[in-house]
Amino acid sequence: MKRLVSLMMCLLLALSMIAPAAMAEDLPKDVTIRVYSWWDPTKPGMIGLKEGFEEKYADYNVTIEFVKISSYYQTMLTKLAGIKLAGGSGEAIDVMMIAFDKIPQFAINGTLLALDEYASQEYLDTLYPSVREGLYFEGKLYATVRDVTTTCAILNTALFEQCGIELPDEDWTMDDFIALCREFGKHEGVWGYATDGYSDTLSPWIYLYGGKYMDAENNISLLDQPEQLKGFTTLYNLMEEGAAMSVAQANEYGGVSTAFASGHVAMLMGGLSLANEVGGMTEDFTVLPLPTGVSGEKQSHTFPNCWAVPSVSTQPEWSWKVIEYFSSTEGQTIACNAEMGLPATPDADISEWLEAKPWRKYYFDALGYELTKPYETDTYGPAWSSNFTTLFNEKVWDVRGMDEETLKATITEINNQLTYYLLGGS
Repeated sequence: MKRLVSLMMCLLLALSMIAPAAMAEDLPKDVTIRVYSWWDPTKPGMIGLKEGFEEKYADYNVTIEFVKISSYYQTMLTKLAGIKLAGGSGEAIDVMMIAFDKIPQFAINGTLLALDEYASQEYLDTLYPSVREGLYFEGKLYATVRDVTTTCAILNTALFEQCGIELPDEDWTMDDFIALCREFGKHEGVWGYATDGYSDTLSPWIYLYGGKYMDAENNISLLDQPEQLKGFTTLYNLMEEGAAMSVAQANEYGGVSTAFASGHVAMLMGGLSLANEVGGMTEDFTVLPLPTGVSGEKQSHTFPNCWAVPSVSTQPEWSWKVIEYFSSTEGQTIACNAEMGLPATPDADISEWLEAKPWRKYYFDALGYELTKPYETDTYGPAWSSNFTTLFNEKVWDVRGMDEETLKATITEINNQLTYYLLGGS
């Protein structure tokens, strides 16, 4: 009996080992996978991903065809809806690029395929928790990761030297940050901080004070709560004092990057793309982690760009294989080393990329902070985000002279309007 049980166990183990191979052999050969994106297919990262995947599956003679689309999201929604109406016939769309904050907008109308049956727990465990969390909507997995960015502080080293102000160390706090803003504000034509007014850029002023933008589950905006009010009133008061630039002032200099590079702004908060943009204008900068907020611990947020499978794909098994490879350790190594963004997994080999510009480590380290979470988004994200920016620029950031009571009443009014957008208003 013991020998029989042992043989049965060996047989089950053997079957479990060969099952994936058998499944792989069931995939059709001589296929083309059409991948839609807003990126140029000739970019090195895209070429690297294409070549790596086609080499891995060379025995199947599978080809990736990248398709670049303008006015991307509206065009894709129209295309996918048209294919659904036509009963799946017409244009073949197998994979699409998508920013994670747009996932709810596409998933809720049934244009994305849920991927839970394809993704193994082993694959999911390779991702940073803060990244993995952003791939789900209403409990279902809808995407894999193309690349990620986090948010850090960018400091103008030349301006610190010019104004005789010592650079902070990486253990600085929000109190240190505010004090530095005020020190720079004492100098003519110089501001300590500038913002572009976008919700993504401004979100540290929420979570570093212990708050949240919204209760996405119940579609309630939370900007009238004490923590959120504290962050935004603090920023407004810095603008009142001349210690921080308003959005309108930054635009007069051509935007925050130009104002920074031209020696008028000492500090910014932003993602890897902002640091790269600044780096194209000046070498006189460095990067630090965001100042520590009320939690007493380092914190940031992630913003993943993703790959998804449209529900109209006629070959979803191959579509999954593509996006699984693109976000694998190998794919993430290719993407990061080709300057596409941070990897979603700590296993990617990006040592040379980090060594090339030592400040990059702070963006990378932020992926692993325990308190780092995905940027807050909701089902109707585009309407909420665009109206957030418009309302705050018009009624708060570019308005001078409000006292504390008027400022809080104005933010409460905006908060009520933003709840309307969370409920689907347009």
